[in-house]
Amino acid sequence: MIETDGIVERIEGGDAWVRAAAPAPACGSCASRGRCALPTEAAGATGRLLRLPNPIQARPGDSVVITAADGSVWRAAWRAYALPLLLGLTSAGLASRWTGNDGWMFAGLLLGLVAGFAWLRWPRAAEPIFSMRFKHTLSFHDKGPSTC
Repeated sequence: MIETDGIVERIEGGDAWVRAAAPAPACGSCASRGRCALPTEAAGATGRLLRLPNPIQARPGDSVVITAADGSVWRAAWRAYALPLLLGLTSAGLASRWTGNDGWMFAGLLLGLVAGFAWLRWPRAAEPIFSMRFKHTLSFHDKGPSTC
């Protein structure tokens, strides 16, 4: 599981806009090597601004931990890139087999790509890539019974 700290900036409906405070520890091995946490245009703030579901009812200013489950980024990339491409190539192949016309093959490719991208936009209960939880901070009451 990949985790990084963040701060809730604002709430919109059931979503929270969270600024990632720093790259995750796994970012050192990533090919992007921290480019996702470069300074943004928004008032010189650093970190990436993410829109996340807010089931924990976080409020602006709350410290949270942003998590991505193992494999969730890979599954999202598969759905976003490979699925439309496979639908496009399949429909192009079917159009070519049935008609033998390059124009219909190109139309089949476009139809498959559009269908794949439309499927991505269809509202459904898909697993979110990122989630968040409150960052646990040790308070006076968490120290346990006094030994004095």
